[in-house]
Amino acid sequence: MRYTLRMNATIRAFAIIAAIACATPFRQASCDEYYSERGFSIDLPEGFVFLGGDGSSKFSFGLPDGSVEIDLIAYPDDRFASARDGAEDTARRLSGRGAFASFDYQGRGAAFGELTFGSGRSAMRGYGLFVNDVAPPADSAGAPYDLVVLAYAPADGYDEYADFVASAIDGFSIDYGRRAAPGPLGTAGRAALGAARPRPVTLRFGKAEIRADWNPAEAALSQQLVEREYRVLTAYGQSPELIDAAIARFYRMAFRDAAPSLDRLALELSAAWESGAWAGARPGPSLGAGATEPATAGPRFGATAEPRGYAEALLGWVQGFAYERDPAGSDVVNPISAAFEGRGDCDSRALVMAILLRRENIRSILMVSLVHEHALAAVDAPGAGARFPFEGGAWLVAETTATVGLGMIDSAQADPSAWIGVAFPF
Repeated sequence: MRYTLRMNATIRAFAIIAAIACATPFRQASCDEYYSERGFSIDLPEGFVFLGGDGSSKFSFGLPDGSVEIDLIAYPDDRFASARDGAEDTARRLSGRGAFASFDYQGRGAAFGELTFGSGRSAMRGYGLFVNDVAPPADSAGAPYDLVVLAYAPADGYDEYADFVASAIDGFSIDYGRRAAPGPLGTAGRAALGAARPRPVTLRFGKAEIRADWNPAEAALSQQLVEREYRVLTAYGQSPELIDAAIARFYRMAFRDAAPSLDRLALELSAAWESGAWAGARPGPSLGAGATEPATAGPRFGATAEPRGYAEALLGWVQGFAYERDPAGSDVVNPISAAFEGRGDCDSRALVMAILLRRENIRSILMVSLVHEHALAAVDAPGAGARFPFEGGAWLVAETTATVGLGMIDSAQADPSAWIGVAFPF
């Protein structure tokens, strides 16, 4: 990625205030990432602060100047018969209007759409998400509930804030444990695509041939998110108070949007590795049509017996991608296109590797350097090599754009202080 960032005037004005955004009735996952004891969470753009709420059923966050706000309101689960009823009732109460589509959101009935309310100089525009009959976490004593999430900004001049409004609501997850999944906008967008029209592709993984299907329309949606989140990122400029966290969120958003779309590919790659097909052994069992995991008698998805070896195999695979940059855009190819078309810059490859390693229960992070304008993957694996200290661990570096082994890094880039660590939902 090219790190030539500009700072939006509104964000610049509140760079110092952003530090207090971590103190709210929500529990903090990381700065500007929060979760509720009811089970839902939200990963907000940098600079958002807690505006108020009752600490239980209502929470409001926003930019301190009031330009963008997001409200989360929990109701008893008998409040609405359906998510669509909740959407229409909320629009009526706000004297607003909206066009809402019903869809399945993380296994729950939901409705999502654009919403406008108010009038004159007080008119607001944004999005509404409505989720019906949400069960609380198993370890919680709470009761089921219905949830309304509203993200909005002044209708007058809305274009200035549209990306922040969309980004804020897309950072929401109804289930904290499923944060590695597309947000409401991404999920609703995929539902609107209708029946999938998969495109078959054959990928070389070592000596194995992996046959898989992918959906270019879904990849296009993921690329739209990447470009939107890059526009959000560019608002922060090079402020040391915000830029590291803003960069980390950019990659988290790209990761979570694409991760489920690579699940089946991850299973096929895992099967090829564990069966020995990657090294040229007779191919092991492949996933049959409609199957969700390798055959019982063959390799199973889980924790590989040799995490370093599998990480080395994936590293060699992504190193073979065609090098591609887009000077007119974010410079980041979404991980879906990167994986199935074998193309991308350093960060696209590192994102793909991190997603695939996660599905084999191998922890990894992204390393990003503004100084070197470069990104690496780093892996929790044994053995010798250069390591990056981050969050109490020592992560084995993985250079994705040069043909070098795991743990090797250019000596000119070896100073850990020049790198930002980015952790992903696991």
